[in-house]
Amino acid sequence: MTRHGIIISAILAATAVSAAEFLAVSAASDPTGGVYRIADGKAHQLVSVPDLFHLVRDRESGLLYGAVRKGFGAKKRFGAVVVLAPSADGKLQVAQTLPIQGRTPCFITLAPDRKHLYTANYSSGDISEIPLGGDGRISGKARLIRHTGHGATPRQKSPHPHCALFDPAGKRLFVSDLGTDRICVYDRTPENGLETPAAAELELPPGSGPRHLVFAPDGNILYAANELNSTAASFVRDIKTGEWHFKTAVPTLDRPGDMPNYPGAIKLSADGRTLFVTNRGDNSIARFDAAPGGGLKLRGTIPAGGDFPSDLIIAAEGKILAVANFKSGNVTTPEGAIEIKQPIALCP
Repeated sequence: MTRHGIIISAILAATAVSAAEFLAVSAASDPTGGVYRIADGKAHQLVSVPDLFHLVRDRESGLLYGAVRKGFGAKKRFGAVVVLAPSADGKLQVAQTLPIQGRTPCFITLAPDRKHLYTANYSSGDISEIPLGGDGRISGKARLIRHTGHGATPRQKSPHPHCALFDPAGKRLFVSDLGTDRICVYDRTPENGLETPAAAELELPPGSGPRHLVFAPDGNILYAANELNSTAASFVRDIKTGEWHFKTAVPTLDRPGDMPNYPGAIKLSADGRTLFVTNRGDNSIARFDAAPGGGLKLRGTIPAGGDFPSDLIIAAEGKILAVANFKSGNVTTPEGAIEIKQPIALCP
């Protein structure tokens, strides 16, 4: 184990919280890519799905839905959604595959009423809406909803949706667009899906590059991890008008780094008081105090236990349970570092 692996393992163990069983996604473009069950300090591959980038679980049906970044359509440039079902041997099997005509789907979410799936398609600059039947299976073709615009940096020449997340009320879909420095807010009905155009667009400072999002428990504060300017930002909802207002953006590092830093995942404790952001580059986890009014204060950072931390899982009380380190190929837990090729996402 690396020195950082030892450090973070000690920190995690000191919390006296045992890591629960969870799933890890490997984005490898070979048979090692797919879904792994992490339990008892070991990784067990449940299904091989090369180029899998993100995963969401439907606990009601027992199905899982994954976003596959490429391998379909003309020159195999397009991505797909896969439906994974439990198999008789306790593993998973691919039950359905639907090409979505979007490129590089990097995030997938399930509507609270379980009637649609949504993917954020980074390279093609759009989001996909996939209808689901009553059994949770895909029941029709994907609908593409395109974004427009650009940002202020060389990486922002076109739209790059990166996350699609429902508010706690389950009525609006918030889509962060790294390429345009906006968060697009869509109204939705179960019958017709997303209403276009977007009902609102939340603007971040130029060059922010919003990547992932998380809501406060009451749904009145929205936080964004900004990949391009290495900040965590917050928006606050006016409970009288329903309008969202930008509150603040705070650096995820308290010192200049030795190399570029690209914040990735963002998570919030159940009480809404502690915010975590992974620092890919600095290879650390930033911890913020989150104030009721949307303010943020960086408490410091801890080593991630590997190279390029892309995701993490936290317990309800705000203890870190696991960190997925993409480039070093390990998932750090209280039991130690578990080797998995290119772990990119974790699924509780």
